[in-house]
Amino acid sequence: MFILGIDEAGRGPLIGDMFVVAVALSSDDLTTLAEAGVRDSKKLSPTARVRLFNVIITYSKYLFIRRFPPDMIDLNNINLLFINAIKSSVKTAYALGIEPSEIYVDSTSNTQKIIDSLIKLVRKDTKLIVEYKADEKYVAVASASIIAKVLRDAYIGYLKTTYGDFGSGYPSDFRTIKWVEEVLRSSGSLPPIIRKSWKTIKKLGRHRKTLEDYG
Repeated sequence: MFILGIDEAGRGPLIGDMFVVAVALSSDDLTTLAEAGVRDSKKLSPTARVRLFNVIITYSKYLFIRRFPPDMIDLNNINLLFINAIKSSVKTAYALGIEPSEIYVDSTSNTQKIIDSLIKLVRKDTKLIVEYKADEKYVAVASASIIAKVLRDAYIGYLKTTYGDFGSGYPSDFRTIKWVEEVLRSSGSLPPIIRKSWKTIKKLGRHRKTLEDYG
């Protein structure tokens, strides 16, 4: 019996990609991972996440990873991208002979849309749970959240070697906003790692235009 957990990392940042991960585990594996310390990635230190990343990879029976770069996010609804990735993870699992008896998905919005999209794909006897903060309740989802978070953090680290330290990449981070403002002042354009459709960027653009008009 396989349990499939699905989560993402990087839905809300201004900078960088969104990673969507699905992990299939056996019920025995869930117990082992829980005992190893697997829980919501946000409640773990970076060192603990990396350690558990390797443990989860070892026990996983199926691992699905999809990465959405900023330009794709700018051209599409990010919620629909997440739903499409969820559907793809389930379809791919079935194609590989992995038929989960239970599927758990972490959802921050569009819960009913996710349920509706999956009901059409899964077997009638499949237990389907789509919940807010599912990564805090279910080990399978926590496992997916750890994989997604470690992969995204590693990728963000790589981006910083090219673009410099832009902080966390979230709109609420003063370092991130300061970095974006400096980039706009120095080059007048934004690098491809930024989600240009985010409201924060539009506000910064209008503010910069006002300064040019009245400066």
